[in-house]
Amino acid sequence: MPVTEFALIKLRDNYDALEFLEVLMECQEIQDNWVRQNQPWNLEPGMNLSSMYTDATDQSTLLITAPWDSPEAHGEWIQSPENSKANGSLSEFAAPGSDSVLLFHMDPAGARPQLREAFQHKDDNDIFDVCRLTVKDDQREALQSEYKTLEDELRKEGLEKSIWAGWRIEKVNGEEDLVVFWTSDVPRSRLEKLASLALKKDHRRFRHVV
Repeated sequence: MPVTEFALIKLRDNYDALEFLEVLMECQEIQDNWVRQNQPWNLEPGMNLSSMYTDATDQSTLLITAPWDSPEAHGEWIQSPENSKANGSLSEFAAPGSDSVLLFHMDPAGARPQLREAFQHKDDNDIFDVCRLTVKDDQREALQSEYKTLEDELRKEGLEKSIWAGWRIEKVNGEEDLVVFWTSDVPRSRLEKLASLALKKDHRRFRHVV
């Protein structure tokens, strides 16, 4: 089953934005070259494997998403010397502390398996929302049902590429996380019922970088 990587990195204060952009592009190139050699079926011509976004308000957080065949396939990249090189450059921009990086994988919650195929922000300047909804494991079915209803409604309205959601695979403390991505085409009010089911919510807005 295809999975989507979700990596959230807190960035240090007062970093050089141009230098940061150059490092992100270098990291993409290193990763793409590795994928071409080791998992070539996972990289479409003219595409980068990873998509990278920064917090739309203050650029204090980096979000990385990428499609993988499985968490194990992603693990092959993580264990590679090329990843060590890329991470070495990127770590210069990460905030200090053990909680500066959050990494997990997502199974699709809706009809389309991959985030990239299902969710399309408009252009480099378009801002989109990401909300991580946390529930106890016995509430997963209710949250899933509510999300499916919302996705079905939006599909009928021609907005099927304006929303995507995935379930966190690596569970913590008997809790389930549903991560929802949506564009400005979808009013935030449409997600109020979904959000009302959550014990905890982490809502952020991002802009595409590379």
